[in-house]
Amino acid sequence: MKTLLIGDLHLKSQLILPIVDKIIQTHNIKRIIFLGDYVDLHGQTNNIQLYAKDLTFLYDWKIEKELNSIEVINLMGNHDVYYLLGEQVPFSIQNLEVFFAVQQLLQDLNLQVAYQLDDYLVSHAGFNLLFDPKEWHFKPFTEEYEEELEILANAVGYMRGGGDMAGSPLWAHFRELELIPNNNYPKQIVGHTPKESIDISKNVIGIDTFSLYIGKDNKYQFIGNGDLLVYDQGHLEIISTDWATDQTLKQLPKPQI
Repeated sequence: MKTLLIGDLHLKSQLILPIVDKIIQTHNIKRIIFLGDYVDLHGQTNNIQLYAKDLTFLYDWKIEKELNSIEVINLMGNHDVYYLLGEQVPFSIQNLEVFFAVQQLLQDLNLQVAYQLDDYLVSHAGFNLLFDPKEWHFKPFTEEYEEELEILANAVGYMRGGGDMAGSPLWAHFRELELIPNNNYPKQIVGHTPKESIDISKNVIGIDTFSLYIGKDNKYQFIGNGDLLVYDQGHLEIISTDWATDQTLKQLPKPQI
């Protein structure tokens, strides 16, 4: 099944998914895998309207695709997990009422930790030497596994500002996958660590190409070029997009910091 893999959205669904729609049509995509982090764009933690509109847009988009026989898999990221657990953190939306509304919207997406795509293990941040996938990781999260999910939420390596040797599949830095690889799962596709572009020359492939940073002028700037990845029967193809343009920057909300 021809599969499109999409990195971290961070409240940019309304800008990214119209680009994705064109690729679905031109490449006959039948399955879509989102790699998590649908929420919490830096500089927007008080932008209630953005959270509401963007997540509603994403949910409606998913339903429309499924009605048209396109499978949509939503993995969870380190930003999403705290909403699922009901634990507000500094990078979450600050309005508590909206926080729990976001929780419900994310629950409706049926988030799961990982997906096995033939030889490739797909997750938000990747499985390093310290973590192996478990059966529940491949199913939509339920409260039955809340304690185990908390372990993943709290396992943060020093490369991401934590105190652990390395992070969980929600938190692992890309460099951790290189330094202490999980040899049981050598081929992985991950998001989480921003990339300028997608490189398919190695076994572990990072696809977080939609990330932004806030420049000295208090305006968003691009980190990545908006590359997307298509998988089809063992073959990988990088799809270039028109993401990194002045027109995109004009449509982004002004950072509120």
